[in-house]
Amino acid sequence: MEKAVPRTLESLTPLVGLVREFLEREHLSADLAFDMDLVIEELFTNLVRHSRGAGEGSDVQVELTHLPGEVRVRLKASEPSPFDPTTAPRVNVSLPIEQRRAGGLGIQFVRELCREFRYEWRDGVGTTLVVMGVSD
Repeated sequence: MEKAVPRTLESLTPLVGLVREFLEREHLSADLAFDMDLVIEELFTNLVRHSRGAGEGSDVQVELTHLPGEVRVRLKASEPSPFDPTTAPRVNVSLPIEQRRAGGLGIQFVRELCREFRYEWRDGVGTTLVVMGVSD
């Protein structure tokens, strides 16, 4: 299932709807919705906040795929230079909060919720892929 949405925070609402439609169509547990929403929201919000794409073609293509034992979430967006979320430093959650730098927890959640987290940049298009395990 695919949907192209404008690279704006207002697109988060239609993305939640896309996840619900996908889960229903694929006969997957609604319990998966929270984790999928969190992953998509984090990755999409980073694309909006750190946006390098502009003008025509600045939409983000979101693709959801169900394969045996897994769900794949792919976000593709025009980017004149790479913006790789997989390179974000890991958060040391054992440090007291006062000693931690701001940010980074969202990507930490993505890493913990997904068994695969990849990024590729080719010909001006950045693609982020995450794979989540599911019970069929």
